Amino acid sequence: MTTKTARINVRVPDDDLRELEAIRERTGLQSVSDVVREAISAYLHDEAVTWNSEKVTAIVPSALAEDVEMFIASGDATDISQAVTVALAGWVDDRKQYYLEGRELLRQKIAEAMDERSTKKGMDRTADRMMRNR
Repeated sequence: MTTKTARINVRVPDDDLRELEAIRERTGLQSVSDVVREAISAYLHDEAVTWNSEKVTAIVPSALAEDVEMFIASGDATDISQAVTVALAGWVDDRKQYYLEGRELLRQKIAEAMDERSTKKGMDRTADRMMRNR
């Protein structure tokens, strides 16, 4: 199966071209074009998560930043961006769960209140009937 490709022309500084040639030799690729294709593919794959992202700047207490750095050093995250993203995702999930549970609890309380009101009305009607039948 053949993949459809397009030709592009790219100008690079001589130093970069020499580095691309050195990479070609080290990796055993056949041409500098192969090196460039591999580099583009790797870049697109590695950076895919950032294409639809927002950059956020935050002021964080030093003690918290030190803890985050410690967790990164222990392998819990690869860098500060990943650590913050994981922490923020957890917080957002907690909030969603809280509001979903809160909404369900509210529905449950409303249903209980309606049942209680209905029971009270039934008891009032029964009491009225008993008073009339005396």
